[in-house]
Amino acid sequence: MQASASEMEDKRREGRPADRERCGILLDFDHTLFDTDRFFWVDLKSAFTRFGIPDDAWESSYDAIWRSGYSLVKHFDELARVSAIRGPDLRKTMLAAFDADFSDLRPYLFPDVPGFLKAARDRGFDLILLSFGDTAWQSYKVQASGITPLFQRIVYTAKPHGKAEMVDEIGSRYRALYAIDNNPADLDAMKARNSDLQTHLICRVETLSPEESDRKDPDRFREAARYLTIPARLPHHRCRSLDEVSL
Repeated sequence: MQASASEMEDKRREGRPADRERCGILLDFDHTLFDTDRFFWVDLKSAFTRFGIPDDAWESSYDAIWRSGYSLVKHFDELARVSAIRGPDLRKTMLAAFDADFSDLRPYLFPDVPGFLKAARDRGFDLILLSFGDTAWQSYKVQASGITPLFQRIVYTAKPHGKAEMVDEIGSRYRALYAIDNNPADLDAMKARNSDLQTHLICRVETLSPEESDRKDPDRFREAARYLTIPARLPHHRCRSLDEVSL
């Protein structure tokens, strides 16, 4: 696949050959490695609230722009268009505050992520990140989470089937290839192209009692929970932690 089409960022830093003797792991980012709902729907949304942005304006502006690939700049533009942000001074103040508050996103990695990535690298696996969404926004989150040095390759794609297309290119290079993702549709599409792909469907959504649910922020697993409604057409190993992934 062409780099311009897939928004590819090659991270082959060590120059090691990707041949049939090596093993690779394809990893999703949002809701798999990164606690996206806590970052976006809880903490980032709260930061907007501190500047007087109403929840309904936040929600409606997000709904208006997310289909074209979310970015903070697009969200600000839409909020300005509907007069929820008035004047350039407030926008500059908010951006400066967000840059300061969200420059280090390592706390949003799920606790099992650093150990899993390091262990996989120590065992000689090539790590390949396949992330769906706006390139600039995804790149910001990945880089601020501090994990880029651990990956041989990072791919950002805004194409609905971009991850599956990458399997065509990557699959022939490895003796064994694993994929870990929270989206069963993506895993289905990847496995349909490569039946030898060892797929792991991870769910980070906590199982809460009704009493606990009442006390939790309703946005805590807002996006991640939606993937639970997507049926899997093909079999995948189901897990709740990277510690349950056998390599």
